[in-house]
Order: sequence, then C-alpha cells, then structure tokens
Amino acid sequence: MRKILFILLIPFTAFAQHVVITGKLPDSPDSMDVFVYKPIGTFFNSIYKQSAGKVSNHEFTLRVPMATAGFVTIENKYVKSVLYVEPGDSVDIGISREGSAGKKIYSGSNAAGHEMFNNDTPLSSDRLSSAMENVIDTAKTVNGALWGMRSTLFSLKAPLLVYLRKGQLSVGFYENMVTTLESRLVYYLLNSAGKRLDNPAERKNKALNDKELKQLVQDATDLFDPFDAKYVSCPGVEQLIAKKCYLIKKGYVRGGASATSIDFWRHFEESYRLYAYAPVNLHEMVAGNEFLTHIPGHSPASGAQADLFTYFKTNFPKSVYIPVVQELLDRK
Repeated sequence: MRKILFILLIPFTAFAQHVVITGKLPDSPDSMDVFVYKPIGTFFNSIYKQSAGKVSNHEFTLRVPMATAGFVTIENKYVKSVLYVEPGDSVDIGISREGSAGKKIYSGSNAAGHEMFNNDTPLSSDRLSSAMENVIDTAKTVNGALWGMRSTLFSLKAPLLVYLRKGQLSVGFYENMVTTLESRLVYYLLNSAGKRLDNPAERKNKALNDKELKQLVQDATDLFDPFDAKYVSCPGVEQLIAKKCYLIKKGYVRGGASATSIDFWRHFEESYRLYAYAPVNLHEMVAGNEFLTHIPGHSPASGAQADLFTYFKTNFPKSVYIPVVQELLDRK
C-alpha cells in the first residue's frame, strides 16, 4: 500500500519526459536518417543535429527526450518542420500530394498552430518580410511605421487566439509563438529600415528621411529590444541579435562595445566579432554556436579549437554548451 501511495505522489511529469513525433514521407526511401535539433539549455538550436531515427516503409517514429518545453526542428531531405513541443506531446507530420505542393499536414498536439507556422501562411518568413517591407514603404511617420508593425502582430495573433480559446492550442504554444512572431517582425522591420539607410537609392517612401529612419530603428529597439532574454528560445534569434549589433556599429542605434567584450571576441573568427556589441549575457549562446558551426571543419591536429574551447570554459564554466562541444571535439 505504501508503494502505491508513493507512486501516486510522484508528479506526472516524471513519466512524460519525452515527445513522440511521427511522420509519413511518401517520397523518402527507407533507411534515411531523420534528424532532430533540440534546444541547448534555453537557447534555440539550428546547428547541432542528432540522428533520432530512420525512415521505414515511408514512415518514421521519434521519441525525443524533452525535460522542458521548447522549439525543436525535425529534418531530412524530404521534410523540415519547426515544432514547439512540451513533454508528453505527440505530433504527426504528413506531406500532401494534392493542392499545395509539399504542404505539411499535422495532427496531434497543437496541430493547428504547427500547420500555420510551417506552411505558406501569413506566419511564414517570406510573408512577414513582405509585410514589414510594405510598412516601411508606406508609413508617413515614425509612429505610423511602429503602429504598422504592432497592427501586423495583432492580426497574426488573432487566429492563434481563436485556436487557444477552442482548446486547440496550449497556453505555452500560444505564448511562445507570439514571442517568436514578435521577434521576427522586429527583425524584418529593422532589416528593411537598415537597408534603406545603407542604400538611400532603394527607398520608395520619401516620407521617411535619414533622421526619421534612424529614429524608427531606435524606437523599435527601445520597444522590442532584440537583446531581450525572452527571445533566446525563438527560431532566428542569432540573426535578430546580429541585426541590432550591426545597427549599433553603424551608429543607427545607441550602444557600444566594451573593452571586455572586444577582448573576448577577438579570439573568434572575424565574422563573429560583431557580437562584441551585444551584452555579455548573450555571448555564451553566440560563442557556443560558433563552436557548433566550425568544429566539423577544423583539423584536430591544429589544436586551435581545443585552445579556444578552454578559453570559452574559463569565461563560462557552467555553460550548457560545454558537454555538447566536448562531444564534437571527442569525435574528431
């Protein structure tokens, strides 16, 4: 009796520390790997992939260990899906042979939201980019442009809110998807304004001059700071951070790089030194991703990556990237 009582007292989440993802890939040959990209700590991961299963009879089944909720990417040559999953979720991915070529069809946990996020809908990256280009090209004032971004976000949230109220989305999915949409709209707004500052000849909208465009990017980053820690779990977060770093470097947005940050990033490849303009709390993620990106291409004989990794561990001794990077170094 005491054993039964003990079992009943164990939180249910102790039994649900994984996510089941299945898929039907009519064009995929058997024995092909299906890879998963899981978060590294709380950071979104689009670089470090693990083989999670193989295709058999044009289908796959993955049991992905997930102690906490987050975005995962499922990928092989014939499918790619970015899914927000919570421990205990079950998601099925199918590929349509009718209508839209390659359209993905979802069932299971948060299916309606996954379908909107992974197909050619108003939530897709191309549509969001076009929407912010239009905002920049039609706004008459700085406040008008900011209102255009906020209005777009409001309209994108509306169908998700309907699904949430119907019980077809979890609260966690809704909240994280809204944060992700916000981060993407901020990125595309800053990208569009930045391009026009860099290349005035590209401007279609003469209402916003240089001074007003600079005010726009400053106000946008004040209202929706790309360096905000809430964005680190969102797909595309590195591009968002890099965009603000670039705007600071160009003098379009207030900020600067401290001597400590400059010293840290001088150890890394040139393309990563832009991140000296980011606050130190984001350096772990960006530097960790630098290792994941470049370790496979370096010769272990040089020892350069091992030395750099020692430097990284000195700065971030408790980093969630350490076991992942160590695994990659041990493979070489």
